[in-house]
Amino acid sequence: MNKKKKAAKTVGFLVKLLIVLVAIAGIGVGGFFIIDKAIIPSYFGKYGIDGLGDLVEMIKVLHSSPNEKEFITHAYTESDEVSATTKLKDAGIPVENGKINFGKIVDGEYVITDEAKQGVFVSDYEMAAVLGQMLESGYLVSYLKDLSYLDTLSFSAKQIEITPISDVEEDEDGLLVTKKAHISLVVKLDTTNAQKHMAKEMDVPEFLLNLIMPNKLYITSTYDVSILEGDEYEVTNASLGINGRSPKQSEVLLNILTSFIFPKEDEMTPEKLSTKFGDIVNSGLKILGDVEFCTQKTANGTENGIYVKVDPHIETEEPADPGATEDPGASQEEPDENL
Repeated sequence: MNKKKKAAKTVGFLVKLLIVLVAIAGIGVGGFFIIDKAIIPSYFGKYGIDGLGDLVEMIKVLHSSPNEKEFITHAYTESDEVSATTKLKDAGIPVENGKINFGKIVDGEYVITDEAKQGVFVSDYEMAAVLGQMLESGYLVSYLKDLSYLDTLSFSAKQIEITPISDVEEDEDGLLVTKKAHISLVVKLDTTNAQKHMAKEMDVPEFLLNLIMPNKLYITSTYDVSILEGDEYEVTNASLGINGRSPKQSEVLLNILTSFIFPKEDEMTPEKLSTKFGDIVNSGLKILGDVEFCTQKTANGTENGIYVKVDPHIETEEPADPGATEDPGASQEEPDENL
C-alpha cells in the first residue's frame, strides 16, 4: 500500500471516528439505538466493531492507564540484570560499561571459557534483562528485517516467563531440561516517535493518530516454542493482548493497528505479529549459543530459565604443526591435458 492510500485509509477511519464520538456526545437516549445498530456497523464493521459496546471497549483499552502490577507478575529487577551480565561476562561474552556488546557477539570478537562451553544457567528473569539490553541497543531492529515497520517504536522489556513443557528429562547435573516451552513476553512500547513518523509518512495530522495510538502500550505475547534439529526454532499457538487485556478483548484494536502500521501485502495479523515477537526472543537465544529450556532446583524451590552452551559463532582452524614437513609433490597439481 502506497503512502497516499494508507493516508486516505487512516484519515477516513479517524474522521468517521470523530463523527461518531461527536454524535454520541450530542444525542439523546433514543439516538444511541441508531448509532449502535446502523452507523457503527456501517463505518467500522470491517474492523470487527459491530456496535457501540465494541467501540467503547476499544477506546477503553487504548486510553486506560493500566496498572503494571495487575498483569506484570514476573518482572526482572536491577539485580537480575547485574547477575545476567556478570554470568555472561564470566563466560567470555563481551561486556562494556556494564552492557553486553551485541555487535562484537555477532562478529565473533570474543573467546568463550571452557566452563561456559559446558553450559550456563540463565533464569527467565535474567533472560528478560538480557532482552532489555538487546532492545535498548538497537541490535534487533537491524537484525530482524521483518520488523522494519516497527523501527520507530521504542521497546523496553518488562518480563519473560518461561514454563518448560513436554518431554522434560533430568540431566546429569540435576537440571530438568526440554526442547519445548511456553513463553509469556511483555514489552512496553513508547509510540511517541512512531506517531510523528507515521504522521509525516502518511501526511496525516498527528492529533488524529492520537485517537487510536496512545503514547504507551503494553503488549503481551504468549506462544509455545520448540527447538528443532539444527537449532531452528518453531513458534506455535501465538496470541497478543494489549494493556493486560485478553487477546479477545484486544482483537479489534490489534486489527486496526496492524492495518495502519503494516503494508497490505504483508497480510499481518495479531497472531503473525505475536510470532514476530517470539522471533525477537528466539534471535536472542540463538546468538548466545545452543539452548535448552530447563528448571533448576534452588534452596527456595525451583527456578525456570534456559541452559545455554555458549557458542563463539566463529570457526577456528587447527594450528599448523611446526614439526611437520610439506611433501613437495603433494601441493603440485596434475597438468591439464586440455591446455
